[in-house]
Amino acid sequence: MPMNIAMMKQVLDVIRDPVAVYDKNCCLLEMNAAFGAEILKYQGIALQKGDSLRALGNRIPLFGYETPDWQRALLGESFQYVKSARLPNLAAPAHFEISFKPLVSDSGEVQAAFFVCRNISNELNYARDLRRSDIQLQSIQQAINSCALVLMLDINWQILSAYPHACVMLQQPEPLLRGRNFAEMTGLSAREEWPLADQQLRAGQTWRSELRYTLQDRKEIWIDVSITPVTDERRAVTGYVALGFDVTQRKQQEIQIRENESFFREVLEKLPIGLQEFSPQGLSIDMNTVQRGIWGKDHPIMTQPGYNLLSDPYYQRNGLCDLFLEVLQRKEAVKKELLLKYKEEQQGSITRVSPAYYEATVFPILNEQQEVSFLFLILDEITDKKLAKIAVEKNQRLLDNIIENLPMGYIQFDNFGFIQRVNQSQRSFFNSPSVDNPAEHYNILSDPFSRLFQLDNLFMEVLQKNRMIRTEKKLDFSREQKWTNVRREVYIDMTVFPVEDPVDKDLIVVALMNDVTEKKRQESENTKSQELLLQTGEIGKIGGWELDVRKKYLRWSDETYKIHEIPLYPPITFARLQAFYDEESQALLLSMLRDIIRGKKPNDVQLTLRTSRGNTKRVRAIGRPVYENNKLVRIYGVVQDITEQYQMRGQLTRNQEMMRLFFDAIDMGYAAIEDDGRVTYLNRKAQQIIRRNVRTESNIFELFPWMVNTTFHARLNEAINRRVSQSFNGYFQRVDRWYDFLIAPMREGGVSVFFRDITDSKKMSKELRRANEQLNGLNKNLVKQNRQLEEFAHITSHNLRAPIANLKALMQMHNEASAQAERDLYLGMLHEVIKKIDETLNDLVEVVQIRKDVNVEREWLNFADRVQHLKEILYMDIETSGMQLTTDFEEAPGIEYPKVYLDSIIQNMITNAIRYRSPERPPKLHLKATREEEYVVLTAEDNGIGIDMDRFGSKLFGFRKTFHKNKDAKGIGLFITKSQVEAMGGSIRAESKLGEGTKFIITFKAE
Repeated sequence: MPMNIAMMKQVLDVIRDPVAVYDKNCCLLEMNAAFGAEILKYQGIALQKGDSLRALGNRIPLFGYETPDWQRALLGESFQYVKSARLPNLAAPAHFEISFKPLVSDSGEVQAAFFVCRNISNELNYARDLRRSDIQLQSIQQAINSCALVLMLDINWQILSAYPHACVMLQQPEPLLRGRNFAEMTGLSAREEWPLADQQLRAGQTWRSELRYTLQDRKEIWIDVSITPVTDERRAVTGYVALGFDVTQRKQQEIQIRENESFFREVLEKLPIGLQEFSPQGLSIDMNTVQRGIWGKDHPIMTQPGYNLLSDPYYQRNGLCDLFLEVLQRKEAVKKELLLKYKEEQQGSITRVSPAYYEATVFPILNEQQEVSFLFLILDEITDKKLAKIAVEKNQRLLDNIIENLPMGYIQFDNFGFIQRVNQSQRSFFNSPSVDNPAEHYNILSDPFSRLFQLDNLFMEVLQKNRMIRTEKKLDFSREQKWTNVRREVYIDMTVFPVEDPVDKDLIVVALMNDVTEKKRQESENTKSQELLLQTGEIGKIGGWELDVRKKYLRWSDETYKIHEIPLYPPITFARLQAFYDEESQALLLSMLRDIIRGKKPNDVQLTLRTSRGNTKRVRAIGRPVYENNKLVRIYGVVQDITEQYQMRGQLTRNQEMMRLFFDAIDMGYAAIEDDGRVTYLNRKAQQIIRRNVRTESNIFELFPWMVNTTFHARLNEAINRRVSQSFNGYFQRVDRWYDFLIAPMREGGVSVFFRDITDSKKMSKELRRANEQLNGLNKNLVKQNRQLEEFAHITSHNLRAPIANLKALMQMHNEASAQAERDLYLGMLHEVIKKIDETLNDLVEVVQIRKDVNVEREWLNFADRVQHLKEILYMDIETSGMQLTTDFEEAPGIEYPKVYLDSIIQNMITNAIRYRSPERPPKLHLKATREEEYVVLTAEDNGIGIDMDRFGSKLFGFRKTFHKNKDAKGIGLFITKSQVEAMGGSIRAESKLGEGTKFIITFKAE
């Protein structure tokens, strides 16, 4: 029996279903592993041999509730049934096939029984599902028959049968469809992929595609067809089933969507603006052609996969990243103008860099959760617009500056008569009192003062007739107390004109006011002077004359006709004029005219005239030339009848000769002096004593200023004022001389001075030398002033030569350029050069004005800024020559100096380095500034052709001195530089070696 139990154990373990063997007492004899695992899994009970199955019936549903079943098997009955039970850990009831079978001994006695419990839940579910699927398959087949194309095909693609809907779809009855080749009918056999598809289908693989089929009415339909092979029991393909659905509507929609997508993509590709799609993290997804052109082929976004725009430091600085972040935060479109990049354009060997401005717009695409899914960037280049706007703003500032600094008053009214703007000249002219916002209150149409002087009518006439009016007004400002502190009558030259406001198109009125009170006063004085001149001419017998050199026309005044005793206003020719004079006077007259034409002196002659009545007169003729553009155009002058004076002078000459003989005979100096200090006579001895020829009518104190406030001066004034004689000895410390004086008043006025020199003659010589030194000093001052005037003229021509040359070069390049973009670039560069020229002219005008005030205004100037300014002006010359310009201003970065002088000095150093460069090497120039005590030293060292200092060192800074055969050399640059440096208390010198280069050392006063 044990052997049998062991064998039974092995048998039980082979059985896969749960099996147990129990004895007559329903105790467990043996069980296989599947049975123990099943009970443990669903009941949580670990069974062991000897356990009473009867006792476990309440705990194991499969064992209980059916006690007779245990007994029936022990009574020798074999049976089975299906039992459902709800077991723990299962959501649905489980189904088990329960089998009982007795174990009979050789004697036929039942010793035990088998209990088999097999879980058949899956089998029952499968059968149920199979039945359900069969029902569903029948429903699906019916549905397919009603809406799908179903064709049965043989191995050669011939149609065996067609389901009803297939006939409807293909618009053909089944008899006509049977026997037709499906591949040829639908065009499958003509498709490139058909050989491969046919091979796959014959291999038993399903194939699916979309077919376009043309119906008999020429209408096209689209069929989504799936072809499935039909196999026999040997899995050999015997035919095919074609199942298709009409997808014409969907296909047309897809085609339309693709066409729309293609259309919109083409539109986006052809947009004149850049468009790019980004992820919220800043990664590029797609972009159009314009956008690719904006970035350029070498941009990291084009060359580096995974490039993140938001992490690029450059776009973090220029504001593009901030624009993206703002859109991510606000979740709405944001627009901003940005300087996105700099463009490089290669023109020959020159690379030009210009800014590129763009209007950047970023907008988000939100998902259903209102989160940003995508970001789109739109870039529209606005460089021309931006530069034009900048230029307009600059022009507006320039216009405002011009208006504010006009030398005449400027008032701007709106069309209602209210003041909108008043410049500083007008404010200064009005000398306005302190009134808050006068422009908001003053109205020319309602102001009593304006209406009193009809300024309101003038305003309305300009506004209504839309034309300019210029008039002079005499205004009595003493009658106006509110708007001005001017308390007098003034003459105003008013120019009033309308201007259309460019924004709202309203007319505004502008009044230019010029105070011509002084001019009117001068005109009045001139009129009075003219009348006085005519009266004086008549009294003094002085006439005027004028010779028009170009027209050969001679014009006389009334008094000139009277002097010649001719009736008034007949034409006078030069030949007729000569007829009034004898040969000697004619020669003198012609000589005077020639001297005037040649610019020589004298041009004051005395002539003998024989009038038309035969009277002989002595006349004095004076002439002066008039030049226009360095060309003589006319000669004007006066003629005076000096016959009486000539006769009186003859008598006086005789009397004076007698007096001269008398006083020359005495052994002492004699002088006749008028009360105002003029010397009317000086005898020979007096001139010997003072050792100087004194012209009559000279002022003694002008001749001898050291005599002022001396004893002689006091005694002379006492004799003149008290009319008493003065006798004294005088020592002149200034001249270290002693004189013995006798001063006696004369009856007709003036005094007679008798004197003797009682000192050594050397003292007088010393004093005369000092007087000469004073005269030399005055002469030097005159020379210096003339040099300054000439210097400003040369600064103007010298500083404008190089920019004008640049302008010519740029204009030539513009005219030769073929591309519009290139011409626009040159126009922009022309604008910059013209602007620099305008700045230079403004600076020169300012310096000329400062010259009127004696001292040139200084300002703090940065060397690096001035060099950069000049590099922009001389850009073409520097680039063309290839000059390398380096600087070192670390020790002395700047100086307080006149801007126009410093610019002229540095520009001359740069142009000299270019003009006198060596043909053997590229030109170089190094500018360096250092500080030495109270001085700033600027050195300019080049590697040019150099100067022979032994030959030309002493003439290097001379006026119009050139030392090279350079056609551009004018010889004034270094002269101007030296004059400018020395005018400011500095100095300049040069070190040079021929063939190696030149170094200029310029020393400036630091303060």
